[in-house]
Amino acid sequence: MTEPDPPEADPAPPVDLLGAVAYGALTAFTRLAADAALAPDLTGRAEMAALAAVEMAHVERVRAHLAARDVDLVTAMAPYAALLDAFAARTASRDWGEALVGAYVGRTLAVDLVAATGAAEAEGEAAELLRGPDAGREAAGESGFDTFAERAVADLVADERTRARLAMWGRRLLGETLAAAAEVLDEHPTAASALLGGASRNAVFKALKSRHSRRLHALGL
Repeated sequence: MTEPDPPEADPAPPVDLLGAVAYGALTAFTRLAADAALAPDLTGRAEMAALAAVEMAHVERVRAHLAARDVDLVTAMAPYAALLDAFAARTASRDWGEALVGAYVGRTLAVDLVAATGAAEAEGEAAELLRGPDAGREAAGESGFDTFAERAVADLVADERTRARLAMWGRRLLGETLAAAAEVLDEHPTAASALLGGASRNAVFKALKSRHSRRLHALGL
């Protein structure tokens, strides 16, 4: 007797992958809110706070999406907490310059990671949530924050020592992100399969490095 063909896999990102996205956004909210306190003036504080609000709004969008499927947000996020908390601790800003670079390049690294995979071409609400808040404008460098950060960093890097230090910080952010991403992919194979699709990890990471280099160059680093 011929067995029936197995049902096609659900093309939507699995719950655990959306849990990673949500916890990443929650971590970014916490970091950006803390970075706002490093700003030397009200303009900088408001810019950072606005970015933090965007990340928190994204968490709420994922919460609503999961709740409609009877999935608890905290339960979905929990497997990623320790790993992403450690990543956040390693990449915490120590001053306003690091905060600016971290917000400018760091918040787009997850967007760029997804853009480099097969998941970037998926359609539907879940795929949109996976791509991140306002992903299209961020990936294209059209966020209002970008212009602000470019001017602010340009003032800071007039000092060559500061330029060298912030360039090194930007490279460290990439290295830490790649290490954290590799750990997530290794520990969560279902999420890794959904994210990478048919793309190889090496190819995805290579594309991420290229995008990151362009972002640093735009900052004069």
